Parts: sequence; C-alpha cells; structure tokens
Amino acid sequence: MTRVRILLRGGHVYETSCAPGAALLDDLAKIVASAGNAGVANLEMEQNGTKRGLAIPYSQIVAVETEPPVVFQENQKTATIYPSPYIRIPGFLSDDENKAVLDYAVHREQEFQASLVEGGASGYRHSQVIFKLDDLPVELEQRVRELLPEVCAYFKLELPANYDFEMQMTTHGDGGYFKIHNDNSTPRTATRFLTYIYYFHRQPAAFSGGGLRLYDDSRADPNNWVPVATFTEIKPENNTLVFFPSRHFHEVLPTLSRTGNFGDGRFTINGWIRRPART
Repeated sequence: MTRVRILLRGGHVYETSCAPGAALLDDLAKIVASAGNAGVANLEMEQNGTKRGLAIPYSQIVAVETEPPVVFQENQKTATIYPSPYIRIPGFLSDDENKAVLDYAVHREQEFQASLVEGGASGYRHSQVIFKLDDLPVELEQRVRELLPEVCAYFKLELPANYDFEMQMTTHGDGGYFKIHNDNSTPRTATRFLTYIYYFHRQPAAFSGGGLRLYDDSRADPNNWVPVATFTEIKPENNTLVFFPSRHFHEVLPTLSRTGNFGDGRFTINGWIRRPART
C-alpha cells in the first residue's frame, strides 16, 4: 500500500492509503499540477476501512507526500489546433470577363519578372509576377472591395476605414512552386491581415498540380503561430476567388505544364488587405 498525506494551508493534513497505481494518485497528480487555479478537488478517501468523499479547493493544497515515493508526472497541455479558415467563391467573373483577364496576361508575357521573397532566399519560390495592373480590363479590385465587409465579418477581422489594398498578377509555369510561408511575418508585410487570390487559366487546364495548401496552426505564445501537420488543399480552379487570413501558413504545390507554353500556365491575381501603418 501507498501512504498518502495531503498538506493544506494552515498546517492541516489529511492522511489515507491506497494501492499503487490507484486512481487517487492520478487525481492528486492533476490537482498538484493545477495548484493555485480555481477549482475543487473531489476525492474519495479511505480510512480504517471506511470510504468517504472529500472536497478541497485547489488553492488550499500545498503539497502531497507519499510513502513509498510516487513520481507525479507533470500534466502536458495538449496544444489547441486552429483549422485554417477560408472562403471560396467559384464563378467570380462572367465568362467574358474571365477570358479578358487571361488575354491581358498573355499579351503582357514579356513584362513578367521573376518573383522574389522577403530576405532574398534562393530556391524558395519559382514564379513570375507583374505589379502594375492599372489597365486591367476588369474592375476586379472594386469587386473584391465590395466583398470585404462580409469577408472580414466571417473571419472575425476588423476592417479599418482606411485600409490599404495590394494587387499583383502571378504565373506559375512548368515547375513553379512557393514553399510554406505566411504573408505577414516580416517588418515590411506585418500590416497584412487578409489575403485574396483570383485563379484563372485556359480551359481545359493545360497543367496539373499547383494546389494551394492551407495549414492548420497552433499558438506557441500570444505572438507566435506555428503550422501543424494537418491542412486543407484547394485546387486552382478557373474563375475562382479565395480569401484567407494572412497569418495562416500556406504553400503553392509544384505545377506541371503539359505544353510549356506561357499561356498554358497557372495564373492568379492576388494580393493583400493591410491595416494602415502606425505613424
């Protein structure tokens, strides 16, 4: 048998005994780990062959003595996993508007330039981009802006009255990819809070792959989110708009082109909604 002494504030002591491995010892281990927190320990004690219930506030327990010694394992808190939220809107533009955007991208083929990443790391991203879209034949920016109040409400994000809007056009050809990252982890990108992606390409698609993998995450501390092994994968379907919070880690899976032609690639108009920078 294991003798147990529960030491309370004010010098009070409760004594009992139990078999090694009894549920009482597990209960006491949890209580000791929670000492000082709000709650009441409801224990079943046995003394002189008589069982009785004992309720002790967690905050009153100072220590537990056992003879022979019992090692209480520290409770390991299971990390809370937050699923990656997103909004997906198929058929965002009309067929004519969708085709006009693709024609515009193909017409500007020579203006696309290699994409870079914050910090200049090589081998982390393979795509091409255009930043200036002033003559885009569709009012896509205005259409996205009109959705922002509802989108932010869904994600429980505040939409500032004077938010900033970023837009660029990106293409992933044969072998294109973007390894796991999030969109607001550097000083230059820290004010981004919402990411949007409009997918467009030729029909039928002349490429495979290129999916968007959105990772679930866990909070290591109040200012640090980390990705976990579970995820949601979104196919890059033509004429589809996707939103997700910029803090969520994601990646673009490798794209494989069947022809190698520029116009047969995976195209997006993508960007971010930013909080105004503090002055």
